[in-house]
Amino acid sequence: MTTTIPYTTKPFASSILLWVRTDQPRQTGMDYWKGPHSGIISATPGREEYRQIHLAETNPGLWPATRGVETAIPADRTIDGVAEVTFQSALSPLLGRKQTRLAYQDEINVFRRPLLYAGPPNSTRWYQVAGPSEKVGARALIYLRRRQRVSGRDFRKFITKELVPALAGTGALRELRTQTFMPWNEKLWDTRTSPTTTRPTSDSTPR
Repeated sequence: MTTTIPYTTKPFASSILLWVRTDQPRQTGMDYWKGPHSGIISATPGREEYRQIHLAETNPGLWPATRGVETAIPADRTIDGVAEVTFQSALSPLLGRKQTRLAYQDEINVFRRPLLYAGPPNSTRWYQVAGPSEKVGARALIYLRRRQRVSGRDFRKFITKELVPALAGTGALRELRTQTFMPWNEKLWDTRTSPTTTRPTSDSTPR
């Protein structure tokens, strides 16, 4: 029998995978992201939450080698961090267009490549796996790409009915969130003009 984990649905959320510039010390870029750039995003109207997940510079990944599954992280896809923005409603991004433009203009000061993914409205879930006083220690990001010929419906069913209960059932988690990304779109990806930005390959889109 499948265990149902309590959760709240968020109206609209996005995740931005980020690579900091390599023509300056990495820590300089990470500090700028945490400071001045964060201030621009945090001032966005209609925002429920903005958080940054800073990843270690050497981060080979923890997923075990599995036949038929891409588990190693290629060097050109090893990100420095992820910015997650959750809005109060599906229309909130329209209220924050001014701040969004400021953020895009500021990206060139710190990032060599941003990659924006957004999900359909109400596709983000925050699961209740810990009490209010229990604090998160470390975070792990798991990006899963749907195999060809597998429908989006079956894939989402696997996430919600099998993977989430298995993860929550460990009893070790203090936070569990899931996002469903829409197919990659160049208009979403092209947030700024930069000579160091490269187009991702078609099979790099997380689902």
